[in-house]
Amino acid sequence: MKFSFPKLFGRKKKTKQSETAPLPRWNRKSTGTRSFHQKPRPVTEPARPDSRSNRSNRILKLEPDRGRLKEGKQRASGIGALVGLCILVVIGRLFQLQIIEGSSLERRALNQISGENIEIAPRGSIVDRNGEELAVSVISKSLYVNPQELPDDPGKWPPGKAPVRDPKQVAAEKLAPILDMTEGDLRELFDLSDRQFVWVKRTLDPHVANQVEAVIKEEKLGGFHFQEESKRYYPKNKLAAQVLGFVGIDDNGLEGVEASMDEQLKGSKETQTSYLDAKGNLIGKSGFNEVQLRRKNTVELTIDAQMQFILERSLDDAIKKTQAASAAAILMDPNTGEILGMASRPTFDPNHFSKASAAAFMNRGVGIIYEPGSVFKPIMGCAGLMEGLVTPDTPFYDAGSIDVGGRRIRNWDGRGLGNIKFEDIIKYSVNTGMAALGQKLGGEKETEYAKRFGFGAPTGTDVPGEEVGILYDPKDMVPSDVATMGIGQGIAVTPLQMLRAICAIANGGSLVRPYVVKRVISPEGKVLQENHTVVERQVITPEVAEQMRTMMEKVVSEGGGKSAQIKGYKIAGKTGTAEKLSPKGGYIPGVYIASFVGFVPSDAPKYAMIIMIDSPKGAYYGAQVSAPIFRDTLQQILVAKGIQPNDSSGLPTVESLTVKESEEPVRLPELKPDKDGAVRLPNLAGYSMRQVARILEGGGLLLIPQGSGISWQQKPPPGSILHAGDEVTVWFRSP
Repeated sequence: MKFSFPKLFGRKKKTKQSETAPLPRWNRKSTGTRSFHQKPRPVTEPARPDSRSNRSNRILKLEPDRGRLKEGKQRASGIGALVGLCILVVIGRLFQLQIIEGSSLERRALNQISGENIEIAPRGSIVDRNGEELAVSVISKSLYVNPQELPDDPGKWPPGKAPVRDPKQVAAEKLAPILDMTEGDLRELFDLSDRQFVWVKRTLDPHVANQVEAVIKEEKLGGFHFQEESKRYYPKNKLAAQVLGFVGIDDNGLEGVEASMDEQLKGSKETQTSYLDAKGNLIGKSGFNEVQLRRKNTVELTIDAQMQFILERSLDDAIKKTQAASAAAILMDPNTGEILGMASRPTFDPNHFSKASAAAFMNRGVGIIYEPGSVFKPIMGCAGLMEGLVTPDTPFYDAGSIDVGGRRIRNWDGRGLGNIKFEDIIKYSVNTGMAALGQKLGGEKETEYAKRFGFGAPTGTDVPGEEVGILYDPKDMVPSDVATMGIGQGIAVTPLQMLRAICAIANGGSLVRPYVVKRVISPEGKVLQENHTVVERQVITPEVAEQMRTMMEKVVSEGGGKSAQIKGYKIAGKTGTAEKLSPKGGYIPGVYIASFVGFVPSDAPKYAMIIMIDSPKGAYYGAQVSAPIFRDTLQQILVAKGIQPNDSSGLPTVESLTVKESEEPVRLPELKPDKDGAVRLPNLAGYSMRQVARILEGGGLLLIPQGSGISWQQKPPPGSILHAGDEVTVWFRSP
């Protein structure tokens, strides 16, 4: 079949042979069987136009011309239609590309020339009142896998086509010991072939991430990727664990200050886009797309890390000695409401909170309620003084027991003191006298003053997890309830409520709001939020407060709280022993809560503290259990903070110590750290507190003193290897 193509530019005009010169031999057309070198035909004269034969020839020639013209028109129409169709196809394709698929193609094109990085701003820090870091965040790597990028199990492949090895099994075997996971658990993750993203392990330590990267590179494992995330660290481990709380895997605060201040602390993720050329180089600096990550705020607490350490160490010693089920301690500035220390036992390490029990998370300073016992007596005593029912010199007769509404109330030792004054009732914690005062006050007044001091209601503190306590309706109280409320029974309080009420006595009658968050500071150093002292109300007059402070001082100097004495300091306090409430109602037989609450110096209080020991074994009275812990803890704090004694009589002066040392020079051991910064602890027995401090200072060690006088015992023992910053506890006693 022959195909003819139209001549797009018309037929070529014929030229008369007579008017043309002979063509070159190499350019002549040949016809028939003439050879290339055949001579041209001779030119003949054309026929005349008027001859008959000529007209016939012309008619015969016009017919083919008309056919060719018609054929040309048809070809032109076909070409036009074809061109129009092509134009329509192009327009349709442009419509498809520009309108229908425009946005998706634009994204694809942008993806080819750009890349996105997720930038993480870590969570803000938590520091103590002196700027010491308690909680910080660092950027760490989290490992995830795309199971679809890992080949299937070779056992599923046709014979002869299986890969040489199974990357899933190799990855499970190599990564399991590094990630501290089992091969089975890892293999289950790798076999999730219907998913493209599976977390393997998050927030890896730097050395673990480096080992994982090395294995992936060495074994040429595909499908494994890292993503940066913020990881929370608590540099001081268990210190103030319940106050700080902890952060979940997704940077959400779950307990403590981490939860209550989550909005101010929470980190963020920002996406940064960079534009690249065909070779993957940045176009300029892509500066117009840079994300300026903002550092997060810092939360400053009222907690003093040094005091907190002393407080927690004392509780640990108390738990060890008494084998108690739990304990709580709070140290507070009675004038401002600032919580300087708050400890709870049992405790946990926020760095590994998943390994702890739920009981360890509870901040017992605010999260438990208990009958306060005798530490509540100063509150009822203030009520009697305010109502004019008693004065410090009001006489009472103590027979050792008293019957009220069919219930017998006895003194703690069962003995009576005979004729005494009201200040003796407070000093010796006489139950019969306080029960009699409770009857005089009546249930209405008792409840009124309890509410004035903040019982039965939240303290308004920013410490999370606070309980309200229990305060009964006076209308439901029978005579025995009225009497027992005077001795601290029939009411349930939290340790913070109890300490806050005693602080009102210490500061002259003002009920202050306790708080633990001092301020929130922006990255630029601007104070965004700051808490100040809030006085809720004046609960008693300054005169009544002074009278009660004097009586509480005699509790320690002359009465049942002698075991809380610290030589040279005026301390006011009150012991307390109460039966433990049963969750089923009533009391648990033979189980008690021992407590001591007080403040120092008694005439110008600077620190107030409560010690609560739950269910001690053996001795259980507050004077036996809690008061000595109060003394030892407070003594360390006073020494650490340089609080001078009220009365230096009987105490060695600096001058006398200096003279003695100059007359009898003592050669002190020298601590010289080795190249690793380690020192060997010498025997510290037989030295004064100043000399021990000087010895330890040479090795950068921290002295934790116990008692006063000459050193006789130490922990760690002599010969121990320590490093700068380690603590050394030294016990002192009078020679």
